[in-house]
Amino acid sequence: MQESILDQDVISYIKNGNVDGLKLEYNKSTHEWELNSYSDFFKKWYTEYTLSAPLKGSETELSEAIFGQMQWQDLRTLAEKAYCILPVYMYDHSGLTVNTTGFSCPWDSGLLGWIYAPHDKIKEEFEEVTPETVKKAEKLLDGEVKDYDYYLTGQCYGFRLYKQEEEIDSCWGFLGDFRDVQASIKEHLPDECKDIVEILQDRWDNASVEDILEEIQENEEKDELDCGFDDELTDEMEM
Repeated sequence: MQESILDQDVISYIKNGNVDGLKLEYNKSTHEWELNSYSDFFKKWYTEYTLSAPLKGSETELSEAIFGQMQWQDLRTLAEKAYCILPVYMYDHSGLTVNTTGFSCPWDSGLLGWIYAPHDKIKEEFEEVTPETVKKAEKLLDGEVKDYDYYLTGQCYGFRLYKQEEEIDSCWGFLGDFRDVQASIKEHLPDECKDIVEILQDRWDNASVEDILEEIQENEEKDELDCGFDDELTDEMEM
């Protein structure tokens, strides 16, 4: 990402005083440019890097030194000149989950990284780079993170369709909340089987297909017995 940001933009950004606690100054006595950072603990400025004047021909070296001292908030501001970029946060506690907005718990969560799209890709997709198309790109990036979160949290589904214990169809790769993916699953089923979707249940155990079929058969037999028992009671009551 750093390669796509012009060295002069980085240098101008700090020269214009946009970075708190970091400044670029020319030392007339030594004829050097100095990159100085401020320590809140010691309440004083420290020279982090020096470069002999003139800067021409050494812009890349200086911009790399500046990058090494900048905080992520300023890095993001610079990156947004050439990218649509969103932070990715992770919460790690009895499992992993990620989002682009952050979590309330400071102990088990934090900034994991970034997801981004170059402006040239946005232009390729939407023909221009405007605040509106950047918003569209942000929505797509957020969707990518949500899909990854579905994977991390185990919200990945598929189905196998059986007829007389023989598999006749299957499809996988449904991501999202279980109730939300039911409509997508329904679209892949034959018309005569679409009603099955309404009675699907989310299971977290590791039962095999054979176990599930056996369980269904047992439930059907139990229902038949219950119906027969109810009929007998009805006959006795009528007598």
